[in-house]
Amino acid sequence: MLLLLLTTGLGLLSAVRAVLPPLTPARAEELVGGWYMVRWAGDMPIPDETKNHPMPPFKLIINNHKKLEFRMNLMKPIGCIEFKLPLDTGTEPGTFVTRWKHTIHIHFLPGRTHGIAYFRGYMNYMYYQMMMIMAHTLDEDPQALNFFKEFVESKKLKTNEIMNPPRTDACKLARES
Repeated sequence: MLLLLLTTGLGLLSAVRAVLPPLTPARAEELVGGWYMVRWAGDMPIPDETKNHPMPPFKLIINNHKKLEFRMNLMKPIGCIEFKLPLDTGTEPGTFVTRWKHTIHIHFLPGRTHGIAYFRGYMNYMYYQMMMIMAHTLDEDPQALNFFKEFVESKKLKTNEIMNPPRTDACKLARES
């Protein structure tokens, strides 16, 4: 009986994957440039005021150590700060590893104008997952957004909880002024 349930479950999982269009694993050099978080979803416990905080654009660069690096200017009570997160290249195509050993999967949607970043990991004795669809512009692409909705469903999250973060410009660092 257990074998029957396992077989049925795996069959359903492969059927869900078959519906999604093929994703292309991203290489570090393909990700360099400015990006916007278009939508995001996840099951991490994040306070409402943080969920609805305006999101500035972010940059992915190749740093002096030849690593992909996430950069975002954030406004804090002390002023504008630059958040930096270097990412090592993972063992599988399209994977990048943070200094905390969290693996982030980044894949392009067909057409390569949008990408999906996905994290599933163990923190504070629980498994969590976070995902976002990102693009170089804020132009709405219904096909990409529909694909992201399907991706969220395939990860067993509620599509009515997909966040459309308010936008803000990146603040200027003191050295940029």
